[in-house]
Amino acid sequence: MYQYPPLFRVVTTYTRATATFSLRSSIKRVAKQLETATIFDMAGDSDCSAPFRWPKAFLFGDSITQYAFSHDGCWASLVANILQRKCDVINRGFSGYNSRWCKKILPSVLNKNELKDAVFVTIFLGANDCADVKINPLQHVPVDEFKNNMVEMVQILQESGLSAEQVILIGPPAVDEESWAKCCEQKDRVSSNFNKNTIHYAAACKQAAEEVGTQCIDLYTEMMKHNNWKEMLNDGLHLSNKGSCFLFSLLLPLVEELTKNLPFILPYWADVDPNNLEMLLDGIK
Repeated sequence: MYQYPPLFRVVTTYTRATATFSLRSSIKRVAKQLETATIFDMAGDSDCSAPFRWPKAFLFGDSITQYAFSHDGCWASLVANILQRKCDVINRGFSGYNSRWCKKILPSVLNKNELKDAVFVTIFLGANDCADVKINPLQHVPVDEFKNNMVEMVQILQESGLSAEQVILIGPPAVDEESWAKCCEQKDRVSSNFNKNTIHYAAACKQAAEEVGTQCIDLYTEMMKHNNWKEMLNDGLHLSNKGSCFLFSLLLPLVEELTKNLPFILPYWADVDPNNLEMLLDGIK
């Protein structure tokens, strides 16, 4: 049975694994790393007050992304935690949206200027697309169209300068049909999510990733490998704290690989010369 690590264990494990990184490097070395990484806006060569550009990770999707900084849906918080002082993690989640709507807004929500600083982008969709067409035609998207939408969104990001390897597709989670039906009833709605549909959208997401050469997390399949998968959901559809930690465990090796060359921005505090604070600005001039 899968043992879910609490937040402190996830963070501790990561910290120990990265303890070999030399954070106590000299100020000159850090400055050189920053210069090599070309992450700063060098407009106004000598104006150290000019804003500099931080690397960014964008999380794009539906409500499971929108809620990803919440207590239960904390997978974005966990990603942001391991990227402290290396990369900003920016949430672009839209509750209730499907792949058809997201494809329409993607070029505006993640414009080319923002994507200049992008290290990676996640696209996490399918939970609304797979709604039963007879019960919920508003959100439903046919599975073939869903796959094509995922492919086209990756292509849109590629046209903005990202490589396919910088995109991570995440398929829909399994649904606890009984719990989700009760949740919908409380909101005076009829449940339209069933695993008999979700499984096909999970497979379509994986097929889309293979077609365009991106990374893919088949969340449905990974969840169903565990007997207590229902504990990964807080209302039958959205991720619980356990589910968010589980998703993070799947994301972690991909994020580490994509961000392994990012420097620790600005010197470690113990390397600061209190008599020469101008040296703090060497890396951003």
